[in-house]
Amino acid sequence: MKRRNEQVMTDTDKKRIRRSEEQLIQDLETKIAEIKARAERKKMKRDPAVRHVVAAVRSIDKALAETQDRALRTELDGARASLSACLALSGAAPQGGSGVLTPRPRRTVEGGTLLEHVQKHPGQRGEQIAAALGTDTKSMRPAMRRLIDDRKVKTRGERRGMVYLPA
Repeated sequence: MKRRNEQVMTDTDKKRIRRSEEQLIQDLETKIAEIKARAERKKMKRDPAVRHVVAAVRSIDKALAETQDRALRTELDGARASLSACLALSGAAPQGGSGVLTPRPRRTVEGGTLLEHVQKHPGQRGEQIAAALGTDTKSMRPAMRRLIDDRKVKTRGERRGMVYLPA
């Protein structure tokens, strides 16, 4: 007699593969190395000198995009290469290879898209709406606030339990 909480394995279910102790240790060592590298990158990003060098590289990139003068472009390329080398020596060079540390852009949500989603899916929480629209709640908040102020959307609940309904 089967208990209610037991799962019945069928032939189509995948068999569970157990890793050896060596594989587990290898995976943990890899995770530790990743965490250490991430901590070092965070430390570098907080360094004011690195932030100023990154800002200088961004400014040089903007100047390169705007100028057509060949001599100026050559000098700017040289300055950018020197600054990029300094960033690489300090360990602040990004993995992407672009030579500049840049934050990931957030996908902003327009009010119309947000209103349309709330009308089609009333009663969803902010996390659910953000996931459906491919953004995060922080970047969705200003547009939602405008919709609420314009009385196009109403809310029920508080904080993370708040749901959004069409007005």
